[in-house]
Amino acid sequence: MRNLLFILFILCAACNKPQPDAAANSERPQAPQSTQESITKPDTADFATAFEDFLTALQTSDTASINLFIHPKYGLWIIEQSGAMPKMTHVTVISDFKRTYRSRSFFTVAEEVKTCNLTAEVWPAFDCGEMNYEAGKSGYSKDGCFVAGPAKFRQSGYWYYASLSDAEVDRIKTTLPHVQKSVLHTATSFEFHFGFADGNWYLLFAKLIYPCSA
Repeated sequence: MRNLLFILFILCAACNKPQPDAAANSERPQAPQSTQESITKPDTADFATAFEDFLTALQTSDTASINLFIHPKYGLWIIEQSGAMPKMTHVTVISDFKRTYRSRSFFTVAEEVKTCNLTAEVWPAFDCGEMNYEAGKSGYSKDGCFVAGPAKFRQSGYWYYASLSDAEVDRIKTTLPHVQKSVLHTATSFEFHFGFADGNWYLLFAKLIYPCSA
């Protein structure tokens, strides 16, 4: 009888033992969850606040605040008109930049961009034949300050005609994917192109060109 009980005990222990596959599955580390949710995605509201801060710094000639909008790695590219061809200047400290016309500072832009109340919509069409500054006609089908996506600027190709070195063009191409919001001020036709990185908005490109002036 004692031997029979021992045999039954062994058989029951074998029945209750975890199967090898099940044990392996319970000990196998779980695959990490996707990090997509942890990526900070900028929204228009955040950008509107950042742009307002930028505009205030511009209009008050706040050098320190404007420099905070210049990315430490990518810097700021300012596009101007130099004769028939565009001119692009790479800036890391805003006080070092002088505009092509009369070597004026960047802050003189505020004399022309006095207000800029953002409207989120596709940029209006432009026609040189409709432009007449003296009559208050910008040449755009609609006036105001518009913020839209960066596709139009990314495809503009100014950098190919600005007499830049291959290394400079490559640097610009590296910066372009970071542009996420493009602002148009129709009264001047100036453009401001911003990117979001490291939790902050940065001014990556500024186009200070008067249309139909070539």
